[in-house]
Amino acid sequence: MMITYQCDALVEKFNVTPFIIGLLGPIFLRFVSLSGVFDDGWADKAIEDSELQSNGEVRNREVKRYKAEEPRNLYGKRAVTIWLSQLKRVLPVSTSLAISFLACHKAGSPVLPTDIVRWAREGKIPYLSCFLKIRKHMGERSAACPVSASAMFRPIQILSAQGLEARAASIADIIGLPLPPVNFYGIASNYLKRLSIPEDNVLELVCLIKNWSMPSGLYLSTNKLRLPTRVYVMSIILVAIRMLYNINGFGVWERSLGFVEASEVDTEFSDVTKETEFDSEELLKNLEMKYYEVAAETFEYEKGLLSYLLHGKDEFFAGLEEASADDRYRTVYNLWNSYPKDEDFERFQTPSKRGRDWEDDLSLNQLSLNDDKLRDGNNPCSSYSRERETESMDCDEPSLECVSSSPHNHNHKEKSKERVIRRLITDMGENWFCYIPPREKVKRGDYLQYGRKKDGGGLIYAAHADYYILLRVCAKVAEIDARNMHRAVLSFERRLAWIEKKIDHVLQLAPLSIRNRDTKTHLDEPSLESKSFSDLDVSSYCKDIHIDLASRDTVSV
Repeated sequence: MMITYQCDALVEKFNVTPFIIGLLGPIFLRFVSLSGVFDDGWADKAIEDSELQSNGEVRNREVKRYKAEEPRNLYGKRAVTIWLSQLKRVLPVSTSLAISFLACHKAGSPVLPTDIVRWAREGKIPYLSCFLKIRKHMGERSAACPVSASAMFRPIQILSAQGLEARAASIADIIGLPLPPVNFYGIASNYLKRLSIPEDNVLELVCLIKNWSMPSGLYLSTNKLRLPTRVYVMSIILVAIRMLYNINGFGVWERSLGFVEASEVDTEFSDVTKETEFDSEELLKNLEMKYYEVAAETFEYEKGLLSYLLHGKDEFFAGLEEASADDRYRTVYNLWNSYPKDEDFERFQTPSKRGRDWEDDLSLNQLSLNDDKLRDGNNPCSSYSRERETESMDCDEPSLECVSSSPHNHNHKEKSKERVIRRLITDMGENWFCYIPPREKVKRGDYLQYGRKKDGGGLIYAAHADYYILLRVCAKVAEIDARNMHRAVLSFERRLAWIEKKIDHVLQLAPLSIRNRDTKTHLDEPSLESKSFSDLDVSSYCKDIHIDLASRDTVSV
């Protein structure tokens, strides 16, 4: 019932294909069948296992007295409690979310685990308070099952997005369900819309790179420690954006602030950048604004105190009124009534500018130096920030456009530019990234691959400002930290480099007609079967027919 409610909500509220409703029955019933809960003797085995796991408990000599009431094990534990504990271990309530996501994935819907988790937390798909709806149909208790509906179907917590994806892959592996890769086109299209990047410019190249490389990270995995599939999708998008907009550490962002002059870049590279039809400077400005916009996004119920309290009462603490008919709930009820009603709540809202201007608060957060790693001086990436720690940092001007261009305010404008650079370096240092100045005397505008360096027992990530601005907004949209996003990009770049290397090797091989002619010549010689294995020189034989042993995974010998 819970899974059915969830899929109905996905179809009605989020326009997911109705095909997922037809997938629920086969997937769930197959999984329940293989779980063993319907096997003969499952109930007796559960009680025996509970007795073996007693951990030295004293056997209850008065168990016989309870046999007339309800069955118990040798240590006096109720059989109903034992069975319920076993069922929650084999079939946890979170299985409903995993199967709902698995049905969406199998149907080819671009629904992400982060979407399922967010909608469940917001109450848009039934999960936290779904036991109330189930109780209306099944009743509170029955003679066959003397356990309350809240004890059986009320979840304790919401599974994480990574755990949900791994759980769905595990269920598919148990029931033997072959899974396709994720709906790459739909997910990539949604990500580009959130990044406010025109799809016509990027989506075609993104799909071309995906079809050419076919990374295995686009398939669900049971490994909880592996990077999620959505991160691999975003890594391909990031690489495509860098290719089209030529974001390779040429100081585009610094040049927009006036820190890097155009003369510092070679004339040869300047001619190349002028011919491109994509404006990288405008892109970086938009992505920097988009980052703070995405960072300020909250759940709908977190936008106000009253909505937050209502959501907690209806979802997180649903059923508390019936379950706690004592002084504790009466105290909660009295506190709830002390808050204003809907019509009186507007006068309690704060009409100040800072209540609606998220940029000021985020600027303050970005300039905060209260991080223990920065304060203790353990972060080698923040040395530039520590040198200027005592300088005045005015956070009320997040943009340089408001600064006057008169000579009187020239010094103030220069200080504002320094604050922008210092803020970015501080943000990079908090994520263990090192700021690299723009490249000078550039003679080749090829794709730049970044690396990692060990320093003090940890890995340090060095990057240019333009790459980091693109990286952090992509990580924020994909709902993952910047370092793991960078790891996914490095992994995908290594795969592309490996594919290019293999292609170069294959292109250097002799044509197939020549290899067939050489093979025919060797067939005229005495048969290989007439030679002993010790006399057979495999390396020279493969060399004669133009096959390299190192390429055995590419060319079939």
